[in-house]
Amino acid sequence: MQFDAFISAVIYVSTFLTAGACAYFGIKYKKVSLKILAIVLPLILATFRYSTGTDTLTYRQFYADIGNESFAASWSRVLLGAMEPVIVLIAKLGNALHLDASFMFGVFALITLIFLYATAKNFTKSRVWIFYTAMLFFIFPESLNIMRQIAAVSVQAYVLSYIFRNFRDKRKTNVWLCVLLTIFAATLHYSSILLIPVLFLPILARKVPTRSLILILGALAAVCVFAYPHLLAMIGSIGIVSEKHLETFAATDGSIINVKFFLSLIMAIVFFINYRRTKNLRDKNLGIILLGGTVYSSVGFYSGYLGRLAILFWVFIIVSIVEMVWQIFEKDRDRISVIIAACAIYFVLYFSLLGFNAIALYDFAI
Repeated sequence: MQFDAFISAVIYVSTFLTAGACAYFGIKYKKVSLKILAIVLPLILATFRYSTGTDTLTYRQFYADIGNESFAASWSRVLLGAMEPVIVLIAKLGNALHLDASFMFGVFALITLIFLYATAKNFTKSRVWIFYTAMLFFIFPESLNIMRQIAAVSVQAYVLSYIFRNFRDKRKTNVWLCVLLTIFAATLHYSSILLIPVLFLPILARKVPTRSLILILGALAAVCVFAYPHLLAMIGSIGIVSEKHLETFAATDGSIINVKFFLSLIMAIVFFINYRRTKNLRDKNLGIILLGGTVYSSVGFYSGYLGRLAILFWVFIIVSIVEMVWQIFEKDRDRISVIIAACAIYFVLYFSLLGFNAIALYDFAI
């Protein structure tokens, strides 16, 4: 059952707002049931979609293929690097239980939502619900298409926010936890391996002079923006990356509407300017992480596949925007109104009107 664009937008926006409200009241009144509902509501949308999302029907076919082949044949996909182990195991389990592809969609959505909520908690205790709500509007819709990659990104966002929080609060970081979660992210989507250098940015921010780090990251971003095709050709000639992966990197065209690049760059500049004024290390760390985001998002002008890696930095852009709104406006009513309006406008423009990720028309699997 497919809904038109208007009804679909209403379903999305109302679901995300209701989930955010559940998170708010669940935290305020310490109601675990409401916190669970904050995750369950968007989970239902992701689980019971039929064709919503560019890659959804492909996933359905893959799920059926896994159910009709031997375990050895399925596992050979993993050994050949054609598919990650977690999705193969989930597909095998779901088929063994005689469940349709909705089971697979639900598992990946649950991973995504749990880690996005946990990431929000790492940044603040008092504004968890508004961070989580913003992530539902900006990040979660992407998972209705590229569900494996967004699940992996949500895990790595948690790891990075965990490291960031520990440096901020002068806590000891559990290195093994970070390693295990990073490995888990790689088993969800192999591309997450390319994001591992980002996890070292909080450390570099403490060890390397700020100006030097800004110059290095700025130079990398500039090289990617102006010379990515030549850089990719050079990497291919060296043989570091297989021809199959090179084809994948170049298969999906990028877009001049590279919102992640421009927002990352603008917010990085804002935080560096603020750091010079206040000498607040938090501003410096956020500025460096967001400048790192410009490096990853810069390839989005050329490669849609690699440009998706920059979704990780949406988390920090969201945190930055929320914090700025909180400083600009004095009343909570005004702060919340501005943030919710910005979230709804972005969702309607980007996903509904421009049609990114093919989620504008919601299609229930019933």
